[in-house]
Amino acid sequence: MGDFSVRNPNQGPVLMADALLRAAGGNVVSLLVAPGVPDSSDAAQLGLNAPNFQQMTLSPALFRQVRAAMNEGQLPRYELLISASAVAQQVSALQLTSADALFDSAAGVMVDGAQFVIESRAVSEVLGQVYLYRFLLREAHALKQTVA
Repeated sequence: MGDFSVRNPNQGPVLMADALLRAAGGNVVSLLVAPGVPDSSDAAQLGLNAPNFQQMTLSPALFRQVRAAMNEGQLPRYELLISASAVAQQVSALQLTSADALFDSAAGVMVDGAQFVIESRAVSEVLGQVYLYRFLLREAHALKQTVA
């Protein structure tokens, strides 16, 4: 039988995730988000100006390679774990409705000067409260090489 009693959610899982991510390395990463006010100049409308993305800092985070490439030509994948408290700060700073709105507007992630593309994302939660976001990433320059 399960425990169906009513419980008050607290910040315990979020604080635990923050502490574990800091202890495991505590990286600082940047989420590349499209600017809130689009460039309305003629050059931008024609696509001549490169878009300027805002870099939203997220910390604590943990960045690691998922597995080694087993086949030749297989691109390496990376995993990024981000604390829900860091995401909540950026969501409130941008006055967005949810973390999904933030991630949907993201063009990628910068980690130690390297740009990565977000392939997928998932959340970890307890009692309906999100405490950790997990991203599966791929290097952005590797995608350019395969297309060319």
